[in-house]
Amino acid sequence: MASDFTPGFRAGIQSGDIIIEINGEETRELSLSEAIQRMRGEPGTEVRIKTLRPATRDTKEIPILREEIRVASVKDAKMLHNKIGYVRITQFNEPTGGKLKAEIHALMDKKMTALVLDLRGNPGGLLTAAVDVAELFLERGKMIVSTQGRDGMKNGQRFKSGGNTHFTRFPLAILVNEGSASASEIVAGALQDHNRAVLVGEKTFGKGSVQSILPLPDGSAIKLTTAKYYTPSERVIHDHGIEPDIQVKMSAEDFYKIRQQQAAKNGEAETLKENELRDIQVETALGALNGMLIQQEWGQ
Repeated sequence: MASDFTPGFRAGIQSGDIIIEINGEETRELSLSEAIQRMRGEPGTEVRIKTLRPATRDTKEIPILREEIRVASVKDAKMLHNKIGYVRITQFNEPTGGKLKAEIHALMDKKMTALVLDLRGNPGGLLTAAVDVAELFLERGKMIVSTQGRDGMKNGQRFKSGGNTHFTRFPLAILVNEGSASASEIVAGALQDHNRAVLVGEKTFGKGSVQSILPLPDGSAIKLTTAKYYTPSERVIHDHGIEPDIQVKMSAEDFYKIRQQQAAKNGEAETLKENELRDIQVETALGALNGMLIQQEWGQ
């Protein structure tokens, strides 16, 4: 599924709403994957869902026209205060590293002094894409992530920074929350371990396992966890997550509204009628980066 909120915004679904029917069929007995399968279909066809808002017990039937939605993995690149840049990664796919590199070069052409990298709500994606992103901020040869099974590193793998482009001079802050998982945690953990970035927000999800699928003679299969991902300092990610350096809590409802504000500015959703919320996690990251910039000036 796409990791962005845009389809939900367009449909009029709000944070906390529960889908209770899909095309007239109750979802009570459906697993998440079964519900998703029923909502999917050919582009141009319609699916009708009924939602329940627990706070008011109101129900609403919403027709949704299916369409192919391509979510950009790198979004919202812009300059904030004091020439501090901002860029958001929504998911990690094959082009992510190259797109991020291009956006950073564009911000540097505008004299960017520091960067906020937003990984909040990013469920992950490809391991190779996580390595591509992390190595942009680390010197060549630095450890990014390793896998270890029950026999330790005997059959494990190590992934180190390669490539020819390394942005190591400007201060970096990474935003994370409980929706940051998998590849997001690999990037955040690696840059935190190497003291390359300050992490701001909330503890991440804790999803860092390598799973193997073993087919069975009857056509079914068993999915086994065969290894786990470790940060460069050998912190296990799975079931533990990554703790931020600066903890700043934000409710799920406020985070949803902030993402909706961003979508509205991008023309991807209707404009909110209520007052715009302050993004306290971004503000905290800006404060930390400004402090680093001042230290850099005094150190010169």
